[in-house]
Amino acid sequence: MTFSQVEEQAILFASGLIALGSQPGQETFIGIFSQNRPEWVIVDVACMYYSMISVPFYNTVDIKGCDRIISQTNMETIVCDTLEKAERLRLEHSALRSLKTVIVMDLPIEGLGEQKAMFEAEGLKLMSFDDVVTCGTKNIVDRVLPKPETVCTLIYTSGTTGVPKGVPHTHKGLIATHAYAWQIASMDIVPNHNDTVISYLPLPHVYERTNLQSCMMAGTQVGFFQGDPLKLLDDIQTLRPSMLATVPRVLNRLYDRVMSNVNAANLPKRALFHHALKQKLKMIDSGDNRTDTIWDKLVFNKIRSLLGGRIQFVCSAAAPLSPDTAQFIRAAMSPNYLEAYGQTEAPLICHSLTHDHTSGHVGIPGGDVQIKLIDVPELDYYSKDDQGEVCVKGSHIFSGYYKDPELTSQVLQDGWVKTGDIGRWNKRGSLSIIDRKKDIFKLSQGVYIAPERIENVYLREPLVAQAFVTGDTTKNSLVGIMVPDQEELEKFAKNHKIPGCFEELCQNERVKEVIFSRVMKHGKAEGLAGFEQVKGIHIHSEPFTEDAGLLTPTLKSKRNVMKQIFAEEIDEMYSEIDQGSK
Repeated sequence: MTFSQVEEQAILFASGLIALGSQPGQETFIGIFSQNRPEWVIVDVACMYYSMISVPFYNTVDIKGCDRIISQTNMETIVCDTLEKAERLRLEHSALRSLKTVIVMDLPIEGLGEQKAMFEAEGLKLMSFDDVVTCGTKNIVDRVLPKPETVCTLIYTSGTTGVPKGVPHTHKGLIATHAYAWQIASMDIVPNHNDTVISYLPLPHVYERTNLQSCMMAGTQVGFFQGDPLKLLDDIQTLRPSMLATVPRVLNRLYDRVMSNVNAANLPKRALFHHALKQKLKMIDSGDNRTDTIWDKLVFNKIRSLLGGRIQFVCSAAAPLSPDTAQFIRAAMSPNYLEAYGQTEAPLICHSLTHDHTSGHVGIPGGDVQIKLIDVPELDYYSKDDQGEVCVKGSHIFSGYYKDPELTSQVLQDGWVKTGDIGRWNKRGSLSIIDRKKDIFKLSQGVYIAPERIENVYLREPLVAQAFVTGDTTKNSLVGIMVPDQEELEKFAKNHKIPGCFEELCQNERVKEVIFSRVMKHGKAEGLAGFEQVKGIHIHSEPFTEDAGLLTPTLKSKRNVMKQIFAEEIDEMYSEIDQGSK
């Protein structure tokens, strides 16, 4: 579709909504409950054109979350991609009384009359996306354009803890975010109409949403993945994007897979890879950003082809990326690697610069963003030492949670948003995120633990695909749930003549001992203190997924949920540790 066609469809869709009873303006909330796809964007733009407020839903939101969002906004219309999602809402309509119209993008013709009757019995009108557009064609309405202070969208947090919180974003705030991002990006990587980007991170997340909006402003071509994370690599190789906006877990897995193959190769190949990496990084540091060097031809073009072979720009956000992985991405993917830091409440706080090839930080503030660090004495972080909780202020920062003054008062104080992240100012003026205040907990001996940092260390071990580290405040040690990398584990089992399928290997005591021994060794090598090392592990064969409710859309662990799900295993590990200490 061309941008003109998108514009036309947005006007027709919004006109159809208005003909069906929705009113232009800030009293109308339109829900979007869909996988990333063109219609998602059309609905969003339609809301912008008529000053309505779009409210995106994560694909994995449960009915409790739907109830909170629909009830809080008094939502009357929601657009779903599948009839299955519409059915979930119909079955729970008794709790979603404000809802009147459900629009489905892919509405099957077969049995449509019966389906509509079932919805009507619940007091709901079921319509197809095309029906609304057709209705709009007969009743075109002039646009009701927003003002700067008009709310564009209400984004609900993905919720690592607690219920989703609504964060209103104005048109002015979003434009300020884009202006900041473009201000600090060098002109050679500002997107244009020749670029292509793949949209696969969830659009309800502010990171993907602002990425897509920036691309639309520049006329960049956007392709959407099929919706299956397991086929994402196929989609990327088909689309061959020139730009990639992603999250650390994706890049870390790519790095780990490549390094695993390198370490398994013979000595000449290992030596060639490490020498090529060293030489390529030297060239990048000197300002030579070519991707047609001898080292590219011998080594890195093969790796680059995994992502279509055309990547010119990579941006990572949502969590810190390890320095080793960042340097690998610069050499093997693109020297134009940027790292960004933000939150739903503050979409862009810091952004690294293209000419700065150092790693381990998230760059500098820009635009009118102000950052201060405040003392966190219970964790021994003090602003006098250039460390503390990150607080941020700026024209793109939210003004409070929707209809929730109590939660707002906990986060927003004197115009400053308390992020809950622990930051450190570096000598050159950049900011590093070194801890997460909300995730830190204390063990019985009084030491504080930052579990995400420990997990990131353990994930460098090739046999470990996913790790969840936790602890009980009444205990003096940590335990972990480990999901092995299936390919690496099966390769290890074959080499050591351990029989069994993947699930059986995960239950094998010898496998458990090997994984435990390796993560302990790796943790020690990476400088983890004794109290930071796990004293027991449970091997789990099923991956942690968003669909299972264990991960947020940006692949962060939902720690409270995981503690509940694995409560029995955690208790069992502590019981074994207690018995072993007697």
